[in-house]
Amino acid sequence: MDAGEHGDMDISLLYVEDEADVRELVSGMLMKKYPGLRLFVAGDGGSGLELFREKRPEIVVTDIRMPIMDGLRMASAIRLLNPDTFIIAVTAHSDADQLVNAIEIGFNHYVLKPVDYRKLFATIDKCRALHAMNRRVKAQEEHIRRLSRVVAESPSSVVITDAKGNITYVNPRFTTLTGYTEEEVIGRYPRFLKSHDMPGEVYEELCANVKAGMEWRGELLNRHKSGDLYWESVSIFPLCGESGEIDNFVAVAEDISQRKKAEAAINSLNGELTARAADLEVANRELEAFNYTVAHDLHSPLLWIGGYSRAILKHNSDRLDERYRGYLEEISVGVLRMEQVITALLNFSRLSRDTLQRQVVDLGELARTVAADLIKTDPERQVTFRIAEEVTVNGDRNLLFVVLQNLLGNAWKYTGKQQLAVIEFGVMEHTGCATCFVRDNGPGFDQTAAEKIFAPFHRLPECSESTGLGIGLATVRRIIQRHGGAIWAEAAPGAGATFYFILG
Repeated sequence: MDAGEHGDMDISLLYVEDEADVRELVSGMLMKKYPGLRLFVAGDGGSGLELFREKRPEIVVTDIRMPIMDGLRMASAIRLLNPDTFIIAVTAHSDADQLVNAIEIGFNHYVLKPVDYRKLFATIDKCRALHAMNRRVKAQEEHIRRLSRVVAESPSSVVITDAKGNITYVNPRFTTLTGYTEEEVIGRYPRFLKSHDMPGEVYEELCANVKAGMEWRGELLNRHKSGDLYWESVSIFPLCGESGEIDNFVAVAEDISQRKKAEAAINSLNGELTARAADLEVANRELEAFNYTVAHDLHSPLLWIGGYSRAILKHNSDRLDERYRGYLEEISVGVLRMEQVITALLNFSRLSRDTLQRQVVDLGELARTVAADLIKTDPERQVTFRIAEEVTVNGDRNLLFVVLQNLLGNAWKYTGKQQLAVIEFGVMEHTGCATCFVRDNGPGFDQTAAEKIFAPFHRLPECSESTGLGIGLATVRRIIQRHGGAIWAEAAPGAGATFYFILG
């Protein structure tokens, strides 16, 4: 093996020789043969031992007979410091006692003087090759130790079987999961864990997969040593040897019993909720149908009552005293009020039945249309409208127009006593969503009642003087909910009110 085959040396060498000429000659030959060698040189055993303590070279080449400390004593001390060091003796003496001492100390090789450089280089190459092999073996052993520790300390159960399926290894987690110790299961086939509550097709698929050299993943219901059942999520895969034949099977399992219990509870709850939702849907449909039928059936009798009352007043007013004329007028007003309530109920009921016709809608444009209509009802009022531009959403244009009619109409109504009313429609970001709002500087209301105002026919005490049926905000919420959105209000007495809504 020539110098070119070595390149840079990946090990270091300590050369100890008391004869200066020999030391210089051999050192030069070593550097010429191994250009990248990390070479340390000493003239006696004492200096050599100190260099070894400092540099810890992998190979030591030393003379035997030297002043201060001979090579045998130095080698003996080096062996205590590092038993794996390769030590090569280079000496002109070959007596038997010296050779026995060198063997006892643990010299790896012996080269006689005058030095045969080819033999010396061959010996160094052999030491280097052995060192590289030892290093690889140690690395592999360390890798195996790490893998063994990982498997042993794994939170998952690990089972290894031979090619016939007989258990050869289980980790501690297996014992925790199954209740069986390693001694109880080594050599057994894992079928003793089966609960017999799994379909046979599952095990047929499992066996077919792994025997074909493929991984199988699934969930198994097994039986603990105590008799209790437990669920595990399992991955089973084969390991093949150099010949390509299957040598082992490995099963890695995780206890999922708690997850299964949670899933069963959730499925049961979902079943109950589905049943309740279905019952509620039926009840809602029946209630809607009832409301619609009652409202519709009341409409005709009210028309008769109102019509007859007006006819009596028109044709027989002169024959009635003032008291009875007052009765008939109150009947007419009450009928008109009832007709308004029935119409509102019919419209409210229809909101749950009509199909949404979604399209791109500019709420700003709708708001300006509503504002213009409101101004026409009382052109003398001092009202400032602030309406955002191009607030586009996806929804039913007609229903969203009803939303803005109610919200802006309420703001117009409840700011009636303000010298300068301000009504605003805009959009803002709330919890990452585009949120529309209608704000006014009216009398406001107590925030604790903010949710009640969306109930049908509910009116706040602060609004008792205002006309209306109390169904407008209920209508607004129904429309917003049908769009998959939400609406809420924020207010304070004397500080105005703001209604926010998000469309789905």
